[in-house]
Amino acid sequence: MKASKQSGFVLVVGMMLLTVASGAVISGMSVNKYQERQAGNYVRTNNYEAGADEAFRRFESPDNNWKLKVINKANAALDEEAGEDNKGYPVKMLSYAEGGNDVRKVLSWSSEDRKKIAQGLEGGKKDEGDKGNDENIKYAFTLAGVKKIVKIDSSHVRVDFWGKRELSGNNNDNAEGSDGQDILSAIYSIKAGGAYQDALVGCEGVNAAGGGIIDSYDSRDGKYGENGNANKSNATIKSNSQGGDIVLDTGQPVYGDIESAGGIRIKNSGAIHGDLKANENIVLSNGAANVQGNVTSVQAVRLKGGSASITGNVEANQGIFMSGDDAHIYGNATAPNMDPKDPGYSSSMMERISGSTNSSPNVGEVATTTECGAFTPSGEATIDDLIDALPDASSGSLSIGGGSQTYTLTPNGLSNNNTVSDPKKDVTVDGIFPEPTNVLVLDSFSLNGSANFVVDGGDMTLYVKGDVDIGGGATFNVAEGSSLKIVTEGRFNLGSNLNVASESPTDDDGNPILSLYSTYDDEGASGWNAGVNITGASAFKGTIFAPRSTVNVAGSGALYGAVKGRRVEVNGGAGIHYDEALMESSVGTGDGGTDGGAGGGDWTLEGLSYGAND
Repeated sequence: MKASKQSGFVLVVGMMLLTVASGAVISGMSVNKYQERQAGNYVRTNNYEAGADEAFRRFESPDNNWKLKVINKANAALDEEAGEDNKGYPVKMLSYAEGGNDVRKVLSWSSEDRKKIAQGLEGGKKDEGDKGNDENIKYAFTLAGVKKIVKIDSSHVRVDFWGKRELSGNNNDNAEGSDGQDILSAIYSIKAGGAYQDALVGCEGVNAAGGGIIDSYDSRDGKYGENGNANKSNATIKSNSQGGDIVLDTGQPVYGDIESAGGIRIKNSGAIHGDLKANENIVLSNGAANVQGNVTSVQAVRLKGGSASITGNVEANQGIFMSGDDAHIYGNATAPNMDPKDPGYSSSMMERISGSTNSSPNVGEVATTTECGAFTPSGEATIDDLIDALPDASSGSLSIGGGSQTYTLTPNGLSNNNTVSDPKKDVTVDGIFPEPTNVLVLDSFSLNGSANFVVDGGDMTLYVKGDVDIGGGATFNVAEGSSLKIVTEGRFNLGSNLNVASESPTDDDGNPILSLYSTYDDEGASGWNAGVNITGASAFKGTIFAPRSTVNVAGSGALYGAVKGRRVEVNGGAGIHYDEALMESSVGTGDGGTDGGAGGGDWTLEGLSYGAND
């Protein structure tokens, strides 16, 4: 009897243990199933992220035109109201006219292209089922693209990048028609995209010497230097033709970035408050040269001055070299060669690099152009388009001098000279001039002696087929509320005062009150032989656009505005003060320019975030 009770007890305990064990097995199976599903979700999400990351990488890559293609399509689309998303922002899904395909299909690669990219192949392909050992093979099966571009406001957009698995489709997420997931969003700020986004553009190079500061200010905040309205860092200096070197020898600081399609040489210059980027060598040859931003070169970066220094990071595809015991890089250095090739070392180069070092640089080239005469990078309007749009019939030559007389040009004509007929009224130039202008056509124009020339009563254009010469003590004034465009096919010489009554070089829309446009080809002359000479002692408040001439600014005064020329030379004590209001200019944008348009101009990355935005 006792044995029977013990057997029953063992049976009960055994059954209990079996039940617990079975539950543990079932529980384990559930956990495994859950983990398996989670792993599947991770793989699926990882592929979404792979596609979104790859789309963003290509969007930001300097060696293709995908971003430009998207921006060009966005220009018109983003300025239209096409419904609102859940944040209340106007939304426009980009589409191509051909076939009505949306941007996801048109701007994505084919499966074969993606396989080649993933495998690092120039040609050929692997079998469909051969995934290889390359981690990047995941891109071969991920459709990458831009899903949507959202207009946040007049100067910001959000770009949603997405990816999806592109297999034969064993669930809805993998199906060919699936929308995938928004994984990566980028916020871009947008400049208006007009002709005057930079302070100094010398397509074939810039040479700045003398004692003038190069900086920016904002005329909307008052006069230059008033209440700290100076030394802002938006005065970009740029060359965009192959081999266009930029040389700075001013002895004064520069506030802004320097971007060269050739090389950059910093000689006797103060601190550079900005970044340097060049397709050729960047050389800091002055002993005390200091760059406070980042420095990148497709070739090499050389610090040849004894105490030359770079505060930011340095990256060069060929090498980084320092030939001064006190030269120093305070940021990170990335180059395949950082050996002391230059003579004169008494200390290790590595001791003069504060940050980390890396041997794998990846510097993209500065964009180049063969058409300096384009008002914007898209090249939709050029200086030749401007000439073609202006009336051709001339009123003859006009030479004014002596007598302290005043000549006034208005929309009704020119007073004190009956030989000049009335200007042509309300002339428009699509893509260049945002508003109608009144045009007086002359064969040549000279103003000398003690004569006074006044522009008053509206927007006027002086189109001169020959030379323009203003000097000899004469004065040339643009009255308050008026503006003047000087368009010339000959040489332009300003040796006297040329003033605007307003303290600002721009009007309320950011367009220049005084502007010079020259089509003259000086064949690369320099100095006094340049096609455009600004030598007056007074301030020039306005813009200069002379893509086929050297612009020689040699006065002892200053230029408030912006300059673009075949080459730009700054000599004497002339300072260049870029007016940031010109960023809003609609000259060259093809529209009225009331807000710049969220689809125009350059897109600058401001932030990134992961996660769906729908």
